[in-house]
Amino acid sequence: MKRRVAVSLVVMICFVPALGVSPARTPEVLIIQDELSQMQVLARFLRQEGKLSVTIADQESAPQNLSSYRAVIVFVHRDLRERTEKSIIEYTKAGGRLICLHHSISSKKAQNKFYFDFLGMRLDKGPMETGGYKWKNSSWSLVNLNSQHFITNSDVKWHREVTYTPSDYPSSERAYPAITLGADSEVFVNHKFTDGREKTVLCGIVYRDSETGKTYMQDRGAWIKEQGKGTIVYFMPGHAVSDYENRSIAQMTLNAIVWPTDRR
Repeated sequence: MKRRVAVSLVVMICFVPALGVSPARTPEVLIIQDELSQMQVLARFLRQEGKLSVTIADQESAPQNLSSYRAVIVFVHRDLRERTEKSIIEYTKAGGRLICLHHSISSKKAQNKFYFDFLGMRLDKGPMETGGYKWKNSSWSLVNLNSQHFITNSDVKWHREVTYTPSDYPSSERAYPAITLGADSEVFVNHKFTDGREKTVLCGIVYRDSETGKTYMQDRGAWIKEQGKGTIVYFMPGHAVSDYENRSIAQMTLNAIVWPTDRR
């Protein structure tokens, strides 16, 4: 009798594929957001081009334990709740890959207790001309300052060149590959690092202020920071749906997820 049961089980297992039943996929990428339209465009790209399983959640529905995810993407415009703040910090320090997009570094987050220390960031108040943080709805350019890195170069097309002087003074002016985003995008000026040289800078920004005529070139467009056993990757683009409709911007986000850390 036992032998018949065993044979029956084997037969049932063998017929599972024929019945159209497949094992559940392990969660791969979680997007925590409070603006859905941009993340729907990005998620579609990650699924189609990266063959990734992507879950989109808001802060209320996101799980507190994030350890099962290959990468967690944060796209929170308004308040970053303390529950979310603590979850993503714990996840990253334990070995996770945290990808912070656009307004994940903005004045709202400066009110959080732990988040900016975790990122190594500061946003000062005051006039933009004297170093105060400002956001501007405008066309601007993302500049590739790290032409050997997997994230900024694997299947990424840089369609033009701009003349750029890195803000890591003293530096020399030269031409760098760039992507220009449309007028419906948004740029942040005067993001400040508080952790010395702990970050690896990937991209800079070029923004010309139409009111003053001043051009800002700052090495803050994208960067990497090791935190605990894990990794933080930040990208400034992302304000508008059109930012993620730009294949190169979406591809860099995909690269940040699949990037093997032994390749620089």
